Amino acid sequence: MKIFSLLICLFFTQKALFAQTSTSGKIETIFQSFDQIDQPGLSVGVIKGSDLIFKKGYGAANLDYGIKNATSSLLDVGSIAKQFTAACIWTLLDSGKISLDDDVRKYLPELPFYGDTIKIRHMLNHTSGLRNYASILELAGVDYTQQKFSNQSVFELTCRQKGLNNIPGEKVLYGNTPYNLLTIIIERITNQSFGEYAKSHLFKPLGMKNTHFRITNTAIVKNRATGYKKEGEAGFIQINRIETCFGAGSLWSSVDDLLIWSSYFINPTPDTKDLMEFLLHQDQLLSGELSSYSRGVMVDEYKNVETVHHGGYTAGYRSQLMSVPELELSIVILTNSQSIDPGSLSYQVLDLFLENFAASQKVEKPYIHSLKELAKFEGDYQEINSSLKMNISLQGDTLKSKSSLGRSYISLVSKNKNTLHRLDAESVKYIFNPEDQSCDLVVYFGATPFYFERITLVDPGQINLKEFCGSFYSAELEVTYQVSLEDNQLQLSYPKNEGIPLVPGPKDEFGNGYRTNYEFVRNQNNEIIKLLVASEGTVKDIEFVKKS
Repeated sequence: MKIFSLLICLFFTQKALFAQTSTSGKIETIFQSFDQIDQPGLSVGVIKGSDLIFKKGYGAANLDYGIKNATSSLLDVGSIAKQFTAACIWTLLDSGKISLDDDVRKYLPELPFYGDTIKIRHMLNHTSGLRNYASILELAGVDYTQQKFSNQSVFELTCRQKGLNNIPGEKVLYGNTPYNLLTIIIERITNQSFGEYAKSHLFKPLGMKNTHFRITNTAIVKNRATGYKKEGEAGFIQINRIETCFGAGSLWSSVDDLLIWSSYFINPTPDTKDLMEFLLHQDQLLSGELSSYSRGVMVDEYKNVETVHHGGYTAGYRSQLMSVPELELSIVILTNSQSIDPGSLSYQVLDLFLENFAASQKVEKPYIHSLKELAKFEGDYQEINSSLKMNISLQGDTLKSKSSLGRSYISLVSKNKNTLHRLDAESVKYIFNPEDQSCDLVVYFGATPFYFERITLVDPGQINLKEFCGSFYSAELEVTYQVSLEDNQLQLSYPKNEGIPLVPGPKDEFGNGYRTNYEFVRNQNNEIIKLLVASEGTVKDIEFVKKS
């Protein structure tokens, strides 16, 4: 009997080891094309439960010296930094030094009062309404590679803004400004530099020995992987970075350290349980709905399982951290090449683990829209506070979408009565006529929402382009825009940006071909008196007054 039990135990142990080896081989197949020493690459780590399933580096960490990427290599992980800034706020909350419902002006009295209280919780879940500083700087003609800026200059720029994008707590608009300002709040409360505070109160206690916020660009980062961008025939180039902003980004870490961190999302310890619950908590919006963004992380559903994830994108680097508590699975992918998409790769890895899991689950039947129902979704849409347009078209029996930046139409698949998702990416969802939203369509990329409204486009041939010409000045940005007519084409010029073609949209509105919208405002005599500029969904109605 003892021998029989031993054989059974040995059988299941060998079976588990075989399954793990088989999965490891499949993961290897996903990444093997990146294993080229003459190109930048990535590093990957996968844990399931308490087991390390996969860990490996691919490609070059440095092309000058032919150094290979490793899971110990340090990379700038971009916006993954936000969850660590949020974690620092939790340490202050845990010690009673701050409250989630504190008015941020308690710590930042220089910030204007916009008629509604911006609370600490609004900063954490991106519902503050504060304009995204990166978009504002671009609108002001700031060249990131030439003009230096810091958390302090971002704060001063924010204090000059005369309006918000939304009522605090109304909706999620993802941006960097709130997280950069949170670091100033932490420094004012603790009388410590943010980098030192994060190191002593977070990274060191958690055993993340090599993770740190890079406060200055001259600081040495040992074992650093250089970030690259592919540029035509020149091949890969390094990107110079001179800004010294941190909190929303500028976190340097490795796969090894982030595996330690991500393990707490799937198996929190007694010391980290409260912290993880804090980060995962979804606040209630003014409408009563739950915020799609938690506190530094996104909580989302993919193929009937809940995922906790966040990506990062910065000069020469991209990153993705994903945990699936139900599967006790965590995936970390860090790249030192802007041309590699770690987000889509992480879903490919997740799909390997969902193959057997999905078979054991009771899957609800998807809602099947009738052609009449699908036809109601057809039309032209435009992103709110942006010029990005989306055409929704019923082609045959399939609803398809194409953005003004897209090359072709993408097929959509029914999920429920008002929701469809992309055929090739279930994490991209289209919700039509959403409840309690001042829009007609919300497109979710993961848990990040983009808001659209139906529009009626104007026939370009019926527009008198001459009446839009002139000089327009913004006190908020301290910059002048010049609108002129060249060869029957309306053009916009401002510092470091000359001759941008303006594309007609709805009445009296033009776009720059990307995500900036220019709305001309008329007086009672039908004369154009000012220009309202909105950009990337995160900057609303910056006023430019027309010069006489």
